[in-house]
Amino acid sequence: MAKILFFNVPGHGHVNPTLPVTAELRRRGHEIIYYNDEEFRPQIERTGATFRPYPGTPPTSADIIAAVNGSLIDVTLLVLDSAARLLPGLITEIQREQPDLVIYDSLALGAALAAHRLGVPTIASISTFVLKGARGMITLRDMLRIMGQFVPRIPRFSRARRALVKAYGQPLPDSLVPVVGDFNLVFTARELQPETDFVDARFAFVGPSIDPNSRANTDFPFEQLTRKPLIYISLGTIHTADRDFYQQCFEAFSASPGQVIVSAGSTDLGMLGQIPDHFIVRPSVPQLEILRRADLFITHGGMNSVQESLYFGVPMVVLPQQTEQLFNGRIVARAGAGLLLEAGGRVRADHLRAAADRLLGDSAYRETAQRLGDALRAAGGYTRAADLIEAFVHRLSIHPSAA
Repeated sequence: MAKILFFNVPGHGHVNPTLPVTAELRRRGHEIIYYNDEEFRPQIERTGATFRPYPGTPPTSADIIAAVNGSLIDVTLLVLDSAARLLPGLITEIQREQPDLVIYDSLALGAALAAHRLGVPTIASISTFVLKGARGMITLRDMLRIMGQFVPRIPRFSRARRALVKAYGQPLPDSLVPVVGDFNLVFTARELQPETDFVDARFAFVGPSIDPNSRANTDFPFEQLTRKPLIYISLGTIHTADRDFYQQCFEAFSASPGQVIVSAGSTDLGMLGQIPDHFIVRPSVPQLEILRRADLFITHGGMNSVQESLYFGVPMVVLPQQTEQLFNGRIVARAGAGLLLEAGGRVRADHLRAAADRLLGDSAYRETAQRLGDALRAAGGYTRAADLIEAFVHRLSIHPSAA
């Protein structure tokens, strides 16, 4: 059996896909030591892995949220800064543990550099679409915005890169976002991945890693779901909307004959005022079980939410809150599985209602979502990911230089 060190970042969208894989590897007898922030200790320990906090000063979930809510440049700076801080401690950890394999998230640059320096084989866990070199995804407007964000940060970017090169003592890899490994697991289907020459034989598309047993139990009054269509609204775990967003949702669907479920996150429910009778509004809901029943999902477009919606064949209205979600929304819309609303910070009730009516009234959107759901399920999920990890380790045992 293999000894595996797993280094992840403190973000639900990065951790959640890995939990069923980790649990499956533990069931097969492999030893897993999983590094992350204390916030994620309970769900990691439920997989049977040994939890270990990062040495040094890792980024927190608040740091991750601030970066992804900022720009792609902010994410890159976070990756560089945290890698420089963590690298010495990570080298010490890997030297002490002597693992057969290191798995790391595609933002965990420090772990990638430490493993490479010590000659340990690596697998990258990629919980997003691979957008590096993706054709047709970035518009001229996007490019101008990115350049406008980057130019003022050039001095800081240069300092961060120099500091990391000094700590590492070698040239950095060509790809910093995503950080890739000797082998790479991408948690989506090939049918959804935008075309890019960057993706080659080192990448395997395993689909979403979905196991309801890996989720915390959330009570929900399923007996109240007596009306159709069922519309589910959620902006995910990172983003909370202001009162106006929910008021626009109430207005958009006040006359709907169906049922509306809202997962409001940490939003103060007391500020929402009068909630229509056919709405169920909770801080959190069992998303997988809701999507099994839903006819439409109004979502921020986070990767987990997009994957889970398609997994159950549910078309989407995507309201992106940051750049990665904008790209996800474009992929959903181009595939014909939903609509993208770039609201610029404010969603109008009439736009929401029109988008919902269009998706619910045209069966082609649901048929496309169901077809893509078939592709996601066929990709194999967490059991195939575990199979591929075992196959990689097996090849190394026969041909140690295969990595």
